[in-house]
Amino acid sequence: MRKRTALVGVLAITVSLTGCARGIDTDDSGSTALVEEFFAHLEAGEATKAAALTTIDFPEEFIDDDFYRASDALPTDARIVETRGYDSGGFRATVEYTFDGAEAPGTLELSVSREDGELRITGWRGDTPITIGGIESAATVTVNDQLEYPLAEDSAELQLLPGAYGVRYEDPTGLTKLLGTEDAFTAYVPDLGGDEGRADFSFSPAFTADVEPGLAAAVEGLQATCAAERFVGPSCPTELTASLPGPLGEAVTAQWFREPGPVITLTDGEYHATSTFRVRFSDDELPITTVSYTGVLTRDPAGAIAFTPEPSSSSPQTSAR
Repeated sequence: MRKRTALVGVLAITVSLTGCARGIDTDDSGSTALVEEFFAHLEAGEATKAAALTTIDFPEEFIDDDFYRASDALPTDARIVETRGYDSGGFRATVEYTFDGAEAPGTLELSVSREDGELRITGWRGDTPITIGGIESAATVTVNDQLEYPLAEDSAELQLLPGAYGVRYEDPTGLTKLLGTEDAFTAYVPDLGGDEGRADFSFSPAFTADVEPGLAAAVEGLQATCAAERFVGPSCPTELTASLPGPLGEAVTAQWFREPGPVITLTDGEYHATSTFRVRFSDDELPITTVSYTGVLTRDPAGAIAFTPEPSSSSPQTSAR
């Protein structure tokens, strides 16, 4: 009988402890409603109201309603396709949505937490700022026809809401274009290509296909004129004129062997090019000399590549026709 009494006592204790345990709060209705409200504001172009539902510190220019509504497209037809967690202990929602004109839908995973007693969206995959600038380019990038970023200046950070932003690349020199895309394109934030952790704001400027051939043709014209000046005239590189005692005879010719290059750099908004050569004369008694042409690359009014040598290099502007 004692064993039976002890067993009953254990059971009584177990029942008592179970009765005191609190159930897990599985309510997620508040978080779900918050995510739905966030996307409703985005679809309506209400950037300020959407941003107010988050804990992200957006600079004012990126959550201006007029700026956001100027996007190529806004998220529409948003629907929650998966959830994890609860209002009480952290919540995640995966949302699918579409953009007018886009071939693929967008997907975004958002996090919700309680901050100071209030449910707030604390972030999403791909919410890190986008960096633009800090490269050698005379071009500017304009977003939604409103915010302009010179690429040569220090990098700027763009903290953007999900959207399809209009991006335009403009180089006033006309010497560069974007590789692999048009100079005006739509950037999806986050990317629609399957990696929701990054924004589709990547681009690579490159010189147009006629720049190097045009520069080469312009320099060849200077070299031909230099030969006609008997290698000591204003069209000749200063290294060459400094190495010769005076004009060479009519029978003397030269071969110009191109060194690796050209080297093109950006200075004060202009592209400066340097082409280097080793010059060998038909007269073996003359020294082999390394020379360079340095000058400014532009386009002339007819659209041809123009090269204006710097005063210390040689003389007047030459265009490639």
